Amino acid sequence: MKNTKHTALIVGGNGIIGKNLGQYLQEQEEWNVVITSRSTLTYETKAAFVAMDLSKSNAVKKHAKKLKEVTHIFYAAYSEKQDPYEQTEANLSLLTNLVDKVEDYLPKLERILFIQGGKAYGAHLGFYKTPAYETDLRSITPNFYYDQEDYLRTISKGKSWNWTAIRPDIVMGFTIKNPMNMANLLSVYASLCKEEGIPMRFPGSAKAYEILANVTHVDVLSKAMQWAAENKETENEIFNITNGDVFRWSQLWPKIGEFFGVSVAEPQTFALNEYMPGKKDLWKKMVKKYGLKAYELDELVQWGFGDFIFNVETDAFQDVNKARRFGFHEMNGDTETKLINTFKELQTEKIIPTFE
Repeated sequence: MKNTKHTALIVGGNGIIGKNLGQYLQEQEEWNVVITSRSTLTYETKAAFVAMDLSKSNAVKKHAKKLKEVTHIFYAAYSEKQDPYEQTEANLSLLTNLVDKVEDYLPKLERILFIQGGKAYGAHLGFYKTPAYETDLRSITPNFYYDQEDYLRTISKGKSWNWTAIRPDIVMGFTIKNPMNMANLLSVYASLCKEEGIPMRFPGSAKAYEILANVTHVDVLSKAMQWAAENKETENEIFNITNGDVFRWSQLWPKIGEFFGVSVAEPQTFALNEYMPGKKDLWKKMVKKYGLKAYELDELVQWGFGDFIFNVETDAFQDVNKARRFGFHEMNGDTETKLINTFKELQTEKIIPTFE
């Protein structure tokens, strides 16, 4: 055990956020790390692991002895439901099962940091006011971020712990079997186009090709979560966190094509989710041809995620100056470089081909 000031409990350890945050905090001298997930982790880690099913109300009590040193909870768990009301109920239940009487089982707890995101502004509805500010008003539509936030605001009153909300937008980075990941989608799509010798066309609308957008790389997000955890000024606050720049797909798309050595033609609107699953046999051949790790296409990519992102026809980006005013200065604005570096990591790990 390191001589540390803090012990993190990362909830949602198999997700792109939890996995990368765990790796990052293990490199920080002042942190010990405990990771929890309902299922066994899909990767190797030196962090302590506790299998905890938050659909059960006694989950924390059951593992209290293993968690007694925890000072900070980083909450990035998520339950997918098609019905928005069911989704809200399910995700609020996960959080309440974790937090209810948490101070009885985690006596050293200081803060709960939880992930929100663009959905807090209505990004999932296709249009919202931009730039989006942390003070923007809510929508009438059901949203589990609202319910989770209201719950933590209420239950933390008079307690020895507090909360901070972090709002990234379109999280990207290296991860496997977490297919709602823009870097995976772009790299697999480009690789398939390269293999077939056809141009990599933007599959969304011509209008969507020209909007302003932003994303959040896991490296920036992990640093932001550590910063927010270690500063008293950030308690009971909400912060937008992105790479710090905005881009147009029309500007970024040719750069992606250049990296993969594939030509780029004009946009052509088609549904990825309708046409790309049929490339699974081609991908299997590519796995064998290029000596890739044997992941199925649907383990790497969620095509419907791309269909939504690539058809947003209004600007979609967040203002991040509040976090800067509070002292976080890692949002230096270089999405192109971060994306290319993630592609290189995917190649190094033999997830996608390296074309000669």
